[in-house]
Amino acid sequence: MTSSTLGTLKRQALDALGAGRLEEAADLYRRLLAQDAGAADLWNNLGVILSELKRPAEAAAALRAALILRPDYDKPWVGLGGEAYGGDRLDEAVRCWTRAIRLDPQQGAGLWFNLGVTRQMRGEAAEAALAFDRAEALLPDDPRVASQRLLCLNYLDLSGERLLAEHRRFDERFGGRAGGRTGERAEGGASSRPAIPHANRPDPEKRLRIGYLSVEFREHLGAYFLTPLFETASRSRFEIVCYSILPVAHGDAHTARFKAQADGWRDVGHLDDEALAAQIRADGIDILVDLAGHSGLNRLPMLALRPAPVQVTWLGYPNSTGMTSVDYRIVDPVSDPVGPTDTHAVETLVRLPAPFLCFRPPASAPPVVPLPAGATGAVTFGSFNKLSKITDGTIALWAEVLRRAPDARLLLKDRPLSDPGTAAAMKARFAAVGVDPDRLDLVGFIRDAAGHLAAYNRIDIALDPHPYNGTITTCDTLWMGAPLVTLAGSRHAARVGASLMTAIGLPELVAATPDRYAAIAADLAGDLTRLMRLRMGMRERVRASALCDETRFMRNLETAYRLIWRRWCDDAATGRLA
Repeated sequence: MTSSTLGTLKRQALDALGAGRLEEAADLYRRLLAQDAGAADLWNNLGVILSELKRPAEAAAALRAALILRPDYDKPWVGLGGEAYGGDRLDEAVRCWTRAIRLDPQQGAGLWFNLGVTRQMRGEAAEAALAFDRAEALLPDDPRVASQRLLCLNYLDLSGERLLAEHRRFDERFGGRAGGRTGERAEGGASSRPAIPHANRPDPEKRLRIGYLSVEFREHLGAYFLTPLFETASRSRFEIVCYSILPVAHGDAHTARFKAQADGWRDVGHLDDEALAAQIRADGIDILVDLAGHSGLNRLPMLALRPAPVQVTWLGYPNSTGMTSVDYRIVDPVSDPVGPTDTHAVETLVRLPAPFLCFRPPASAPPVVPLPAGATGAVTFGSFNKLSKITDGTIALWAEVLRRAPDARLLLKDRPLSDPGTAAAMKARFAAVGVDPDRLDLVGFIRDAAGHLAAYNRIDIALDPHPYNGTITTCDTLWMGAPLVTLAGSRHAARVGASLMTAIGLPELVAATPDRYAAIAADLAGDLTRLMRLRMGMRERVRASALCDETRFMRNLETAYRLIWRRWCDDAATGRLA
């Protein structure tokens, strides 16, 4: 085959790849390799295509062939890392991507971002934050990268003041489209250009249109905490309109139920910020409630366009948005004590009677079993939180608990622990602080919800991570009978456990210091009679508590909505919105 013919085939292969004709492109690269099997770039390109075609074994073989020919070639390591990540082999993914960076330190933002996500999943939050720093430096205009970095910072032991400063930077970069609160000069460097006036009628007692903006109208967060918003709302006084960021194809039975119960429903994942803001404004929303913050899929930059006269953030993120266009953040006096925590937020904190959320127990939960220690002969501490919350500080905290309860075991469960490399790394971290790895039970992914909940029946006492407490995991833990020991910190993420334990009437399990945390956990482990009594009464305790009182919660939330609406009406009447 002549060089001219080879050149034509290469152009055809690239054209087919660019046009998405992957099978054709793969065939063309095979023809090229039949003539030039020593071309590492051709093997790499074939590997990339096979990966797109969801043929991981063939893709990996092609990428490794490229590396045999050129060991210093960075691109196949990027591809192999992607294949490992797709197969939940997170340890291998980190090693491959790190190798690619060593070979070419000028890697793009996408690789740094993926490395950050993977390290975060493995419980390496500090390393993840550094990767996100690099990704953000390369993509300074991408709010998704900035939000992911901010989410990661919550796992670190940083002060509320430092975190607020970091969040304000987001507003400086992405909140300048429409300025801050209506009638005010934006803080932190955002544009002071006034927002477009709203046509909403400033009637303090009218039926309010509440808009909820979320990706969680589904089983995960929705089934646990959003159900009261639909089933217990005062429909004569409040109208509910949902803006679902969730791709339509990813909905489930809960999505359908929420859609049927809403007064209005908009699938908005495909809309850009301007179109989404225009839709919300056209719908006449009085109070727009963001349920994401900087977590997951969010539309925070859109809030800078001020589509609603009153904008609120709640539930989905354990910190301030940092945005002056968000007026209020809903918390409680335990999660955010009056005084110090007010300096951690740009928003005005609205404190509901604790707790700041309401839990709908999962219908699929199996019965609570008798104390597991009775069958195993030893108390088992446990945490089902994401590994990203298990920082070095948390490991040190739990290591002290295990030193004081020398016969006890520790069970950790999170999907990444299905990866042998990630599990080995977690054991090594505990070994480094003197904990025998044989005292750890590591559990990975359990597919069905009932099986996941049944795994809680293996733990006697739950340990809350610090400084980022559990929320859904804490509610599940309590519903499955295990009391939780938590350390109350100085900011919201580190005080959610205190809020939940106070709500169910067990404030004595909330520690003010690390030493007290270890003492409470060890004392509880040494009193099996008390532990059994707590366990067998826990489900009824939770059911009867403020944590599950949906009517109480919704009346408090709706009272807050009415009060902040009246404030807007007062401002409109006095001209302070001009």
